[in-house]
Amino acid sequence: MALLRDFEEHTALSEQGLSYTRHDFQELYEILPDAFAVTPSISRSEAVRLFRRALIQSRRAGPLTAEAIIEHASGIHRTALAVPRRKFTMWTKFRAQNMSHAPGFRLDWEGVSIRSAANLPPWLRVEEYLLSGVGRIYPRKPDGFGHVILSCDEREDQRAVDRMMDALQLVLGLANLYETWGRYYEWGGRNWTEGGLWLGPNQFLFERRAFRGEDRIWYNPDYDEESWKTHPLRMSRVLELIPYVRRALAALQNHPFREVLVRATMLLQDGFASRDSSHRLLRYWSALEQLYVEADAKGGSNEKILDRVLFAEGDPTLSRWKLEHIARLRNDYVHAGGAGDDLHPQCQFLRMLLSRHINHWIFEGQDLADHRALLSYIKLSGNRDQLEQQRRLIERRIAFIDSAPPSASD
Repeated sequence: MALLRDFEEHTALSEQGLSYTRHDFQELYEILPDAFAVTPSISRSEAVRLFRRALIQSRRAGPLTAEAIIEHASGIHRTALAVPRRKFTMWTKFRAQNMSHAPGFRLDWEGVSIRSAANLPPWLRVEEYLLSGVGRIYPRKPDGFGHVILSCDEREDQRAVDRMMDALQLVLGLANLYETWGRYYEWGGRNWTEGGLWLGPNQFLFERRAFRGEDRIWYNPDYDEESWKTHPLRMSRVLELIPYVRRALAALQNHPFREVLVRATMLLQDGFASRDSSHRLLRYWSALEQLYVEADAKGGSNEKILDRVLFAEGDPTLSRWKLEHIARLRNDYVHAGGAGDDLHPQCQFLRMLLSRHINHWIFEGQDLADHRALLSYIKLSGNRDQLEQQRRLIERRIAFIDSAPPSASD
């Protein structure tokens, strides 16, 4: 592999360890898992870390080959699986007002427990501290808001964080989907987001009740305190949404194309949380691609998406015009802002369409075999006469197959 030769040429071994003569190998680490078949139970970030360690071990021990990397990666993974699971807990601020005057909620997703708390138990409280290379951390800010606490059992901290963050992203996405259902908003200014719930400024991790953030921290790079404090939801409104979220999580639990719907909802949440209309439009379109493009497709054809997404639209002609316009904006990656920017109404249209489709398939797609069956279904004509004609042809073909004499091999 050319990448491996390049890595070997630009690294050096010494008594001090491995040194680099160039500084862009992080790019290699990020794409290296794409060269191998990785089991779905291993997350993308976990695969990057796994193959990074395997690559470095292969460089040190030799030979630096794909086979050696696979052998080292398998060994690292077996060792990781032998480690007992431990309890990890993480909390972050929750963007809802009056939490102290309302009951809390509790949800579960894939072994991750999620609950709200107006006040933290003593063992989870963290005071202001200085983190080297980052600066001062203020766990109590923003003032006047409560918390969401997540916990799970896992073998290592980054895997635990990945699972808890994904679960929170899914829950926030579903809550925002139902909170904004069928609602059109006027543009709310530069600090405005379409969704009322999004990630707090910092996420604080504990392992077996011991704080793990003295030397590192997880944080929201897009956090803005002024935006956070502008028109947050009331906790009473959040509690009205929780039954819908709980029903959706239950429906997703054994859904035949659960991963597709979960990824689409998480991308929808990315759009909900963005203050930038260009980014919001791109994330919504990516969610649409998750729903209506094959997982192994080389690239998402806009025309393919348009044909498939219109199967249930009441006015397909008008919806096609709007979606074609959105596709052009998406392709141009227009960066614009201001009250006159037409990205805002197009984002609103796409968000409402996506919400309808995601919600529909969560509850009405459980009788389909898998995602491919969904795509086959929506490819069918929307004209009843054409479908009747197809059915007669299909029945005739089945009858022919059934009446055919057995072959010699039978």
